[in-house]
Amino acid sequence: MSQRLADYDRLKLEELNYNSYLKVPELTSLQQLRSDPMHHDEMFFIVIHQSFELWFKEMLHEVDLLAANFTKGEVARSLKVLKRVQAIMTCLTQQIQLLGTLTPDEFAGFREALGTGSGFQSVQFREMEFACGQRDPWFFQFFEARPEERARLEARFNRPSLYDYFLRAMAADGFDVPKSVLNRDLNTTHQLNDDLVILLRDLYQDPGSAYHWVLACEALLDLDNEWSNFRSAHILMVSRTIGGKKGTGGSSGVPFLESRLSLRFFPELWEMRNSDWKTSAIAGAE
Repeated sequence: MSQRLADYDRLKLEELNYNSYLKVPELTSLQQLRSDPMHHDEMFFIVIHQSFELWFKEMLHEVDLLAANFTKGEVARSLKVLKRVQAIMTCLTQQIQLLGTLTPDEFAGFREALGTGSGFQSVQFREMEFACGQRDPWFFQFFEARPEERARLEARFNRPSLYDYFLRAMAADGFDVPKSVLNRDLNTTHQLNDDLVILLRDLYQDPGSAYHWVLACEALLDLDNEWSNFRSAHILMVSRTIGGKKGTGGSSGVPFLESRLSLRFFPELWEMRNSDWKTSAIAGAE
């Protein structure tokens, strides 16, 4: 009997291959063009946006791991995860520029096939913004007709942000993080706190044995920086493909994107750069 089971397991293993493991046939069957007559570049447009959604799924997967690591105080492990998320954002910034290879005429050739489809309706992109701390209930309106996605967004909206988890981990490690920050309303976007700016500046100036926290701060800033790069690249891509026209979902297009260009997930990490800095011990030694 055991031999029969072993043979069965061997056969099952042989059945598993590259295509079946990755479900390649199913994956490559999902690019269904709607333009009539069929426009060559619609395939390009679909593939790029579907790959975006796969990367968003992976980033959310990693952000949840980050939250768990910070909760357990595992800062060193968090650095690796932050590096991966930042690298994915770098990839997406490059990827969105691929859409800039569409001329206005080419995009117009299949744009009507999108109907009212819009990036506004990407629940995973909005989840990522919520997860990183940008809480704007205005976006819920785009998911009224999709209760399951609305529920996903609300769950993410009500959870602590990546920054909340990070600052709670700092507090658990003995840093005097302001109580107003730790006890803030999670349904709002974190606002700049002057006392937290001072705390972070002091950490940078005299980290002692806590330099891993400086590295974690810099990793968060790298992520924030890459989000800004992504927003900038998005604006340029939209400008060159549709100019000043409105978006397919009814947004103002470029003006809306420009209104979000200044968003920062971790404002104190930027603001402390405006502080007065004393000469460091390393600089003095030189």
